[in-house]
Amino acid sequence: MKNISQEHPFFVLMENAGDWIILNILFVLTSLPVVTIGASLTAFYRVALRRQRGESSYAAREYLSAWKKEWRQSTALWIPILLAGCLLLFDLCYVENLGKAYAAAIGIVIVIWAILFSYAFPLQARFQNSIKNTLKNALALAVAHLPDTLLILLINSIPFACVAAGTFAVMMALPIYAFAGFALTVRINSIFFAKIFTELIEKSEEGAKNVH
Repeated sequence: MKNISQEHPFFVLMENAGDWIILNILFVLTSLPVVTIGASLTAFYRVALRRQRGESSYAAREYLSAWKKEWRQSTALWIPILLAGCLLLFDLCYVENLGKAYAAAIGIVIVIWAILFSYAFPLQARFQNSIKNTLKNALALAVAHLPDTLLILLINSIPFACVAAGTFAVMMALPIYAFAGFALTVRINSIFFAKIFTELIEKSEEGAKNVH
C-alpha cells in the first residue's frame, strides 16, 4: 500500500477545516465579555484576509497576536456600535406603538448600523486609520459595492434571524455557531472583502501614480 503524503488534498482540507474550527472557538471565547467583540472580529478578519491572500500559516497564533495588538482601537470602535445597537434594540421593542414614519426611520438607521457593523472591523483588520475615517470608509465602500454589501448583510443577519425566530431556532443554531458558524460567516465574507479591498488599494496606487 502506498503511503499517503501529508500534502494530499484530503489532509490539506482537514487541516484547513481544523484551523477554522479553532478560530471559531477562539472567537467565541474571546467574545464572551461582549465589550471585546470588536477586538475579536478584527483579529478574526485579519487572519481570514491573510489566509485569503495565502499569507497565513499559524491561525491560532496569528489570531491571538492580532487580538492583543488591536484590542484598544477595535474596542474604541466597537463601543459606539454596541451602544447604538442597544438603543436600536430598545426602539424595536416598542416599534409597534410608534408611527409609520418613525418606524421607517428606525429601519433606515438599522440598515446603516448593519453596514457599519459589517464593514468596520474588516477595514480595521486591513488598514490603519482613525475611527472616524474607518466608519466613513465603511459607508462609502458599502454604497460603492452594493451587490456585495447586500450579500454580506444577508449572511451576517442569519444569527439575528435565528434569535427572532424563537427558542427552537436558537437551540438549533447554537451548536453550529459555537464550533463553525462564525468561521463560515467570516470565511465567506472575507472573499468579498478581499476583492473590495484589492480594488481599493489598486485605485489608491493608480491615483498616486497619476499625481507623480
